[in-house]
Amino acid sequence: MSSLKSCGNAPRSSRSWTSSHTALVSTVMLSLSRFALGSTAASAVVDVMATPMSTPLTETRRKRLTIDTISDNLKKMDYAVRGKIAIEADRIADELRSKEGSSKHPFDHIIYTNIGNPHAVQQKAITWPRQVMALLQLPDALGIDHPKVSELFPEDAIKRAREMKKALGGSGIGAYTHSKGVREFRQDVANFIENRDHAEKGSVDVENIFLTAGASEAITMLMSALVKDSNCGVMLPIPQYPLYSATLDLLGGHKVGYNLDEKSNWGLNMKELERSLAEAKAKGINMVGLVLINPGNPTGQVLSPDEVKDIVTFCAENNLVLLSDEVYQENIYREGDKFFSSRRAADELGLIKNDAIQLCSFHSVSKGVMGECGQRGGYVEMVGIDSEVNDCLYKLAASKLCSNAPGQAMVSLMCRGPSPGDASYESNTMEKKAVFEGLKERARLVSNGLDSIPGISCQPATGAMYCFPSIKMPPGAIKASNERGFSPDTLYALDLLQTTGICVVPASGFGQEEGRFGFRTTFLSPESKYVVDSIREHYEAFCSKYSN
Repeated sequence: MSSLKSCGNAPRSSRSWTSSHTALVSTVMLSLSRFALGSTAASAVVDVMATPMSTPLTETRRKRLTIDTISDNLKKMDYAVRGKIAIEADRIADELRSKEGSSKHPFDHIIYTNIGNPHAVQQKAITWPRQVMALLQLPDALGIDHPKVSELFPEDAIKRAREMKKALGGSGIGAYTHSKGVREFRQDVANFIENRDHAEKGSVDVENIFLTAGASEAITMLMSALVKDSNCGVMLPIPQYPLYSATLDLLGGHKVGYNLDEKSNWGLNMKELERSLAEAKAKGINMVGLVLINPGNPTGQVLSPDEVKDIVTFCAENNLVLLSDEVYQENIYREGDKFFSSRRAADELGLIKNDAIQLCSFHSVSKGVMGECGQRGGYVEMVGIDSEVNDCLYKLAASKLCSNAPGQAMVSLMCRGPSPGDASYESNTMEKKAVFEGLKERARLVSNGLDSIPGISCQPATGAMYCFPSIKMPPGAIKASNERGFSPDTLYALDLLQTTGICVVPASGFGQEEGRFGFRTTFLSPESKYVVDSIREHYEAFCSKYSN
């Protein structure tokens, strides 16, 4: 004990202690190695033990993972929807929750209109899918096999839960599934697509469907396969949902924009597509794909069948893989408009039958009237993709084991709800209609209200969940933003947030023509009228503040 104390108290440097320790260990290892290996091998052990460490653990070493060493593509990547303004909104929200911080601001809560997250702004969940999900989550003895289950749940929910548990192998949603997703759930997707597009029965192959954690994961998966190297380019609508530009930044590919026509309600112009493609090819870019968002995000436009067919034909003729983002297909508000899928266009043009188009279509439970963003359920259905590529995509999906099982189940429930005559059919239909009518009314209220503000112009929101107005920027704001190192519409959005508590996304985060400024706002909030009135009052004050 005294020897341990004396060693502990001896005035030695850690380096000399390390040397003594190493010598002691070397002696022990030499004795052991001579016994086990013989003198020759033992000498090798001593040589290894005698070799000093290149950098002693007691010395300060430079960290390996720093902002200077991480991927340049990751640093370049930008996702504006949860960027600078949203981060500042969260900081203010934290202050508002404290007694000291609440007095700093002229409002008592943040109104998040920056992201299409319906349940976060008081949209109610549709009852029947949640009833089925509850039964899937519960152990059988407390759920589908409970003696009083029929008193708590409708018969069609119980029946569907039993069916889905059987499809899950009897293990429920707590186990891994097939990496593409539960086959029966993928069959629900296939049937949904065939019914929606009036396609031939059996023409949609479940093996060409992947269930994913929202449409975003499917989009990232396909783009990862599509962008082989840094010379590859993908055509993106301008403005576009920043997932696409962010993913291309991360993959190191080229973003090739084609401008939508704001004056014609963000319509498509085929000459603009041809111009964009020709210029990219002239630069030596290997053009591999085109992104179509219909209905539009952030623009809210709905394409006609002829416009969709033009895009599909353009991709087929130019050998571009079409990535068709269709997550807002239920969100169509203008009388006479109907959703027309890219797959239906390709089918009616004979391109699928002739294997003349490569098309990947995406859908999600996050939008529509379900708004189940947190469930993280989505799918991709592929047309004209070779089996070898499908196998590689399966390998990529398998590396993550599978998408979450509750999200897969919600996709199945989105694609196949209660049938006419079922116990929940009428109530489910009424709930969905109530959500839809609320969205439709707020789309009109917000787009018309913003358009009525002098200095702000907003096209009608005929689909999706957003308005994308342009604003006339006072000269002082442009000067001030340049001095602070960010875009004028970022300055505007920041000022709006700090003055009113309303969180929008600067239009610069979506891409826009040179000299245009604006923002994107949802019309999900029940406070939408207050939002419009507040923007009206704030914009007048903002223009006065930055008039010079």
